[in-house]
Amino acid sequence: MGKIKIILGASILLFVAVSLHMVSAEGVEVASMSTVDDFTLLGNPDPPPVGVPLSNRSQGYLEEAEIAIGTILKSYHFSKYDYHDYNETHNGIYINVNKWSAGTYTNSADNQSVLVTYNPNLYRDESYKINMVVGVANGYEGWEYAQGDYLPILGVSAQWGYLKTVLLPDSVAFGIELPLN
Repeated sequence: MGKIKIILGASILLFVAVSLHMVSAEGVEVASMSTVDDFTLLGNPDPPPVGVPLSNRSQGYLEEAEIAIGTILKSYHFSKYDYHDYNETHNGIYINVNKWSAGTYTNSADNQSVLVTYNPNLYRDESYKINMVVGVANGYEGWEYAQGDYLPILGVSAQWGYLKTVLLPDSVAFGIELPLN
């Protein structure tokens, strides 16, 4: 039953990612700004439509968005507690739209988790980026820093090409992130 939930969750996230990638708001074509006299001189008696110049027209939100899909593969925990037998294979999937991520994975307690994070950029160049990771995940009831079932997430991620690493206070996680646009 657990594998069915993972496959279903992964399928839904993949569907959402592909749908977001394919859907975009339509830009409005508007003639470039000109004076009525310029149009009259060109033999066009109708004045140009009032609007935004073509060079500055706005694109749809998703055309401007940075969209990626990623997977959480493995982790390593720095300290071993007697009461935790850590799962370090996570079989997770997430979608990242701009600075927000949402996904599902098998957590370190071997429970199914859903996570939501905000990832503000700390450094970026053409092939390397470093982001802060701030968020929350469920499925951690009884853990030291959990608030009920929810565990706050605070860390730093580093990505080089498609390879991604997330450094958290007590662990490091490894995965792959692929851009969809």
